[in-house]
Amino acid sequence: MSLGRLATFVVLLSMWATPAGADVNRDGGPGPRRVTEGALLWRAASQPTPTPAPSLATDVDLRVTGLVVRASVRQQFSNPSAEWAEGVYVFPLPEDAAVDRLKMRVGDRVVEGVIRERVAARTAYEQARQQGRRTSLVEQERPNVFTASVANIPPGAAITVEIEYQQAVRYDAGRFRLRFPMVVGPRYSPGTDTDAVPDASRITPPVRHPSEGPINPVTLRVELDPGVPLAGVESPYHAIHTTALRDGRYEVALQQGSVAADRDFELAWEPVAGAAPAAAARERLPREAVFVLDHSGSMAGASIAQARAALKLALARLRPTDTFNVIRFNHRTDGLFPEARPATPQNLGAAERYVEALRADGGTEILPALARALDGGERPGRVRQVIFLTDGAVGNEPRLFEAIRERLGDSRLFTIGIGSAPNSHFMREAARLGRGTFTHVGSPTEVQQRMTELFRKLESPALADLRLELPGAGDPEILPHPLPDLYAGEPVVVALRARTLPTHAVLRGRSGTTAWESEVPLRDSAPGAGLAVHWARAKIGALLDQRRAGAADGDVRDAVIEVALRHQLVSAYTSLVAVDVTPARPADAPLTSHALATNLPHGWEYDAVLGAGQGATAAPLHLVIGLAALAIAAALRSWLGRGDALAPARHRHGA
Repeated sequence: MSLGRLATFVVLLSMWATPAGADVNRDGGPGPRRVTEGALLWRAASQPTPTPAPSLATDVDLRVTGLVVRASVRQQFSNPSAEWAEGVYVFPLPEDAAVDRLKMRVGDRVVEGVIRERVAARTAYEQARQQGRRTSLVEQERPNVFTASVANIPPGAAITVEIEYQQAVRYDAGRFRLRFPMVVGPRYSPGTDTDAVPDASRITPPVRHPSEGPINPVTLRVELDPGVPLAGVESPYHAIHTTALRDGRYEVALQQGSVAADRDFELAWEPVAGAAPAAAARERLPREAVFVLDHSGSMAGASIAQARAALKLALARLRPTDTFNVIRFNHRTDGLFPEARPATPQNLGAAERYVEALRADGGTEILPALARALDGGERPGRVRQVIFLTDGAVGNEPRLFEAIRERLGDSRLFTIGIGSAPNSHFMREAARLGRGTFTHVGSPTEVQQRMTELFRKLESPALADLRLELPGAGDPEILPHPLPDLYAGEPVVVALRARTLPTHAVLRGRSGTTAWESEVPLRDSAPGAGLAVHWARAKIGALLDQRRAGAADGDVRDAVIEVALRHQLVSAYTSLVAVDVTPARPADAPLTSHALATNLPHGWEYDAVLGAGQGATAAPLHLVIGLAALAIAAALRSWLGRGDALAPARHRHGA
């Protein structure tokens, strides 16, 4: 039966409520020119002085209907120079964003983008770029990191690129949450050669020094139709203005009008009492808690203070029947104890002193810390929980996911994202593979609330070994597979494809050693707009899981491309490209490429992460991928006489 004749549904189950030269990309096709660090000014071939880079302004519209978000992100690339320009901008989107539309606006004309295989899309972009036609390209580097390339921006003019995507709202601890990330922070890429993170240059944009002032202004508007009466709407990291509209809808806008893109935006809304599932108290089991704390340079400042406060709260919740240990890491890993010890006053006191002495510096070598915390063992009669506190500012996520899969055993991995712009893809996927949950602590004022919410999960038994049965549905495809554990206050969201929708579903699992089941009525459910996109995004994630589990890369690639092309989605192997048919740049006019800079994430300390001779990759790796940057910096020194100020940066982590 064809896909078009199948139905797609979502079931919400909540039991408890370089400027020259070309690279080769991962698909073997022509890649983009390197986006090198430190290159904020570029010299055009016809000019002896550096050319100002294009500026960027972003407008975001988010439309929320129940659990579905439809988003429009408009990026305007303005060229202030007298030369034709190309802008390359590395930017984040939510890790579960299903990107499915691209429009390029040139004056009054609108050019619709098309989904193509990644190599074909890049080739089309490069051909249009060389032929002087206006063109734009959107590529996925990570599920939460994308690159927008815009070529042949006329002198003194602008080109607007509009991206649309869809995602699902998250529900946890009695509140719905919507998150929009605004900045990709510098990432540490461990290793001694480019094999460690072969695309390090593509996820590492240049960073503007905070003393130079903020850039990349963002306006943001949310149209909220929650479907239930609300007790309140708030944004913890930005001042907002909320207007109640008719029919239970709300309009939310930034109070300042626009803000610098230097931290994640989050909107939370809480239903009135009784309008959503509530958590229920359950019997607490003895635990072995292993706390892992990142104290690398990217955690300097507000982040390390938040991490210390969070860990102290967690230690205070331990009971004498629990055992625990504390592991800390930067480019080295060590532990408070050789192995977990009872939570006695003496041991807890030693842990508090150990944590208080932490200072943030060095590299972010997560793998040794993961290996030490996840020992692959089994502990009958005791719940083993690993609580990982980090900003996740790394580029080697695939290797870390592999380690979690290999070493998890009967442990459960809970990740706590610290700071204003954590790597949410790594944090959330690590928690999923670790059969735990992800919590974000974005400001000091949130530590108490977010950690208390996490404690409820840690201290209540999870429903494990879940399976969903759909009587009469034939052979449905249910995603994710297997289903994750179900924790107090946090639902399991399931996307399924079936010939027909059954009248009910049966969810089975176990709580400890006790069998558990519940029947969920589906007769009142109906297919909704956009659910096929949600299923397709989950399907692509499941296919990539198969690659991690050992499936042949070629088979996975072909399957992902088939799903992505059928549903018109950007993926690791497909991209969106838009090409104006009319040549604009004269054949004899040069084109200058610019790597657009980003802000340093709010709360980060520049000197702890970046500085003269510092950058976002380990030193040996940068010697390989940074040759172009060194050459450009040397030229800029001769032009500007600024020497060290424009030297390419290397991450202080591990340098």
